[in-house]
Amino acid sequence: MNWKWLREGNLTYLTLPKWQAEGINLGFSTRVGGAGQVPYDTFNLGLHVGDDPVAVLENRGHWIGHWKVPWSSVVVGEQVHGTNVLWVHEEDGGRGVRELETAIPGVDGLLTQQTLGLMAFFADCVPLYFYYPDLKAVGIAHAGWKGTAQKIGQKVIERFEEAGGRTENAWLAIGPSIGPCCYSVDERVAEQFRSNYHKTPFLHPQEDGHYLLDLWEANRGLFLEKGVRPENIDVAAICTADNTEWFFSHRRDGARTGRMAGWISIRGAMLEAGGTSGTEYSNIEHRVSSFD
Repeated sequence: MNWKWLREGNLTYLTLPKWQAEGINLGFSTRVGGAGQVPYDTFNLGLHVGDDPVAVLENRGHWIGHWKVPWSSVVVGEQVHGTNVLWVHEEDGGRGVRELETAIPGVDGLLTQQTLGLMAFFADCVPLYFYYPDLKAVGIAHAGWKGTAQKIGQKVIERFEEAGGRTENAWLAIGPSIGPCCYSVDERVAEQFRSNYHKTPFLHPQEDGHYLLDLWEANRGLFLEKGVRPENIDVAAICTADNTEWFFSHRRDGARTGRMAGWISIRGAMLEAGGTSGTEYSNIEHRVSSFD
């Protein structure tokens, strides 16, 4: 697994060292080390789940501060399980960071060529990360089963290509989410995938008429279909539902639970010293489930 666990003080998260070495700050948070109380204990970063906003903003302060990006340069989308993807610019900085009302409405994918921090929230849905070296551009997308069925990953790629990006040179990553071990879906969901995909090898029929859905492989297949090189796709293969200690999970815990954050940003010259410190925490890697 190319993803690595890092710990800095109370903050524990996953990152991709290869991306960090290229000047791309990338992270996926855990649920530990924050200010939230049960059932949001402790490092909940979502303002929309019923947690005390004071605790959420305290947690966001630690998370954003780690990346050495000012709050006024962070952008958050509304996340509606759709496929809208938007390029964001300096004037969008600060949207959705301190309050829900200012988030960019109706958007599940954010792209930028500037030193903005792009942040999205997850509790089983799939975080998708994008880096186009020729454009010096990055992106993040929120892909639950609906977004994956509607191919939001390919929509993001198409927006990069419209800007002149070469997908064969792109780097893509799939972060922790609910895994095929824990994600049982019914015929209604399975039919959505059959309607939009030529083949569905990621749907595994079960005796009770349900299917185990592998969102990692579904999204990976979308990337390959668009011409991404297999070696340029980094899949974390860590299940959020199967690792209670480290992750919130909507499927496991119900609606009253917290959210992890996905983060990506381009380090500018002024930020070169920030956001990449921390010590590798290999003990965690041995304790979480992995499906390599």
